Amino acid sequence: MLTAVICGSACEGQEPVKEAPTAATAAVTARDQFSAYWYAGEAELNRYTLEQMRYGEKRRGEAVLIFVTENFLPERQVKDESGSTESVTVLKLNAMKKFETGIYDYSVMQSVFTPIDARKMPYTLKATFSSQDWCGQAFSQINLRGKTLHHQVRSYFENPGDAEHTLDATYFEDDIWNRLRLQPQTVPLGEVEIIPSQEHLRLRHEDFLPQKAKGTLSLLITDDKTGKEYYIYTLEYKDAGRTVTWKCESKFPFKITEWREEIFSESGRKETTTGKLTHTLNNSYWKLNSKSDTSLRDSLGIQLHFAE
Repeated sequence: MLTAVICGSACEGQEPVKEAPTAATAAVTARDQFSAYWYAGEAELNRYTLEQMRYGEKRRGEAVLIFVTENFLPERQVKDESGSTESVTVLKLNAMKKFETGIYDYSVMQSVFTPIDARKMPYTLKATFSSQDWCGQAFSQINLRGKTLHHQVRSYFENPGDAEHTLDATYFEDDIWNRLRLQPQTVPLGEVEIIPSQEHLRLRHEDFLPQKAKGTLSLLITDDKTGKEYYIYTLEYKDAGRTVTWKCESKFPFKITEWREEIFSESGRKETTTGKLTHTLNNSYWKLNSKSDTSLRDSLGIQLHFAE
């Protein structure tokens, strides 16, 4: 059970802070904490149980979300592999979902690149999406250049086929994942226009256009003995009958523990997709690619193994 808590002064039974840290001290501590975690030369790996709605039925699967910092060339919008002085540091998300639809498999992936220094570059620069199943594959990409969003699609399917669009810069849903990890208070709040996720647009065959939505951020505390605090962020697309909710820890590093997407069909039937965190660890996974490292998959709870 979750309980909303708002406390303007010291709660009953809670000792007041005798000496509050200065703003400068708190800022230094936060920077040191951030650097120690995100610049340690490791990625954060998270495995989730997945219940994915597809073709009107709920499918079981798993999702892996990988967060890591890397150097990024803002003009070319690719990873800096040459040590350029023009690169900026971004938080990169690689999110992979796998599930079955009857006899055949589905695999979807998104990547999001968000600058760390929000004062100089406050917006996500790039987001990509791809999906593969036995029928064919599709790819789409968003690039922010100046005040314009550039969107391209390459698809095996007639709809959408190969297409390119430009829009005035606006919020887009793929950005939310990194925004929550860097600073939850920076997510879009109130009545906004936002482009739904590229995954949703592809699987529902919708156009690349902003939709009206309402963003809300709440602080919640579980009523169990741990008293852990969480942020609950909700995007409600009222006209589209769709609501997406993320749950993340309220304290650094703001791990995302759960997400939920609810869609109401024209007939009023609710379709719900969920992801729930089961395992998390930090390591340099790109170095762990030998056969002897296969056993490490168990530590992340990944289920698929091929017997020798």
